[in-house]
Amino acid sequence: DGDGDGDGDGDGDGDEHSIITCTTSAGPLKMHFHKSWSPNGYERATSLFERGYYDHSHFFRVVPHFLVQFGIGYTQERELKHFADSSIKDDPKRADLMPFREGYVSFAGSGPNSRTSQLFIAYDRAQNLGTSPWETPFGEVVDGTQETVRKLYSGYGDMPPWGKGPEQGPIRNRGANYIVEDFPLLDKFETCIVKRVASLTQMMEGDESTEKKVVEAGREGKSIERHIRVAAANNDKNPAIASAANQREQPFLTLILVLAFLVLVILLLGIRRRKMRKTGKSV
Repeated sequence: DGDGDGDGDGDGDGDEHSIITCTTSAGPLKMHFHKSWSPNGYERATSLFERGYYDHSHFFRVVPHFLVQFGIGYTQERELKHFADSSIKDDPKRADLMPFREGYVSFAGSGPNSRTSQLFIAYDRAQNLGTSPWETPFGEVVDGTQETVRKLYSGYGDMPPWGKGPEQGPIRNRGANYIVEDFPLLDKFETCIVKRVASLTQMMEGDESTEKKVVEAGREGKSIERHIRVAAANNDKNPAIASAANQREQPFLTLILVLAFLVLVILLLGIRRRKMRKTGKSV
């Protein structure tokens, strides 16, 4: 399980760390990044989170038991876009961190020195990851929030041709509208805060009140969109909920039917009286 205590393997007390605390539409998410694991990857990912690049972006590739991928932001800032799209050099492999464990955070890539902004979080059967040069973990999901990662919506499957999920080209070209219109159930980040610390000692002794507030906000279900989706899904899937809703509507429907019946009776009586009057005149 990737819910580690944040110590990491081979971390010296003087190595920098960062704690990334996020709210998402699926719940709170907290990650611990280790500079000693992957210095270049650590600095790029931490900087992007600090600058809000991932805020409101979607988890666009969710493959159960394998990985969840994200990292195509919707920022309109030209300089930030350029920074996110620029590539960084690969870091040396850390054999002591292999094989990949659930909760590891790493960059996605397409070849040597191809890391830019796209990240993935490993699921429980990702042990085959880590062989490519760009697959060097730099962080892990912590404090029990791996459960949030497990809850991310995966109904669309992998990206084509392996599944019916989103394609990366349209995400870049159409932005959030593409996801909202064609893949409305996908989860997303809300906002994240970053805390850099110079050592593990400082991290443990530091004030974590801000992170706690963010986590609590996530646990309270700050995302209105997710509440709407879940409520709709529950109504469709749970007959008891649908039945209760129908029972609440029943008195109103009964009243409408009674009123309609009374109107019909009045109309029939009126028609009958007119016929009787006409009959009396003809006689």
